[in-house]
Amino acid sequence: MSVRLIQLVIGLACTLFFLAIALYRVQLGAVSAALANANPFWIGAAMLIYAVNLALRAWRWQAILRPVAAIPYPMVARALLVGYGLNAIMPARLGELFRAEFFKKTSGLSRVWGLTSIIIERLFDGITVICCLGVGLLFAATARPNAGLLINVLVTGSVVFGAVLLAALCLSGSIMSRLVGRFPGLSARMAMVRQGFEILRTWRTLEVIAITLIIYLPDALSLWFVVKAVGLTLGFSDTLVLLGAASLSTLVPSGPAFLGTLQLAYALAIEFAGGPRAIGIAAATLAQLCLLFPLTLIAAGILAHGSGTALCAILARRQPDDGRAGQ
Repeated sequence: MSVRLIQLVIGLACTLFFLAIALYRVQLGAVSAALANANPFWIGAAMLIYAVNLALRAWRWQAILRPVAAIPYPMVARALLVGYGLNAIMPARLGELFRAEFFKKTSGLSRVWGLTSIIIERLFDGITVICCLGVGLLFAATARPNAGLLINVLVTGSVVFGAVLLAALCLSGSIMSRLVGRFPGLSARMAMVRQGFEILRTWRTLEVIAITLIIYLPDALSLWFVVKAVGLTLGFSDTLVLLGAASLSTLVPSGPAFLGTLQLAYALAIEFAGGPRAIGIAAATLAQLCLLFPLTLIAAGILAHGSGTALCAILARRQPDDGRAGQ
């Protein structure tokens, strides 16, 4: 509980800090005007494409889990929606831990395998968005606002995910298994971790890469629609920069719906594209309201339905006992 409390405090502190930076010298009236005049057609298109994006993400997670266990798609999709939905309201991405726990209870799969598969999923996401940010910066004009800051974000992200990839490859090898074999209490879990990460050393990696590339087509399109809804049309390279900056910003500890970090990422990317910062903040807020908030409601509905189903099962088991007790 103390660790969770520390994560909560850090997340909320980061939210206030980054939100203050994002709103610095920004007229709130311009932000509210952009939101009030947002085009509902483009909002609806963004929501529809975002739903396609989530469906593809569930397909990819099922592919990552396939070497360990054949989990039905509906079960994988429910767990993914719960985790993503709780990420939108819980600070410091605590929803990922809840996703692994929920997946364990619904599928029976070990928590270790669940967390390992989530790490692999996020690793492919991180490498992809870094490539998107790099390509976007490469094809954009060099003398643009925030170019230096975005390059620093690119370098930092590359170092972080490069280290994660190296660690995952080490954990998937036999050397690590021999090292931990001296500790019986760890050997069983490390064997599970190694089995989960082994996908990185097989041809299945190409399947996951292909699905990931497909995933980021609707992902980029949904962001383009959101920005279009507030009155700004982004070019190809600017869309890639926004995709990379917005995705990497969610790694920073923050409050619910990535408040603060997402506003700053959008503001920097939109300024880089030549638009006003107020439009970026409005687009980020619109994404939180129209994409993340409905996802949170879906996650709450899944959890509520699961609780109701469990309660009905308990009552069904108790009814015969109660009848015999009455006799």
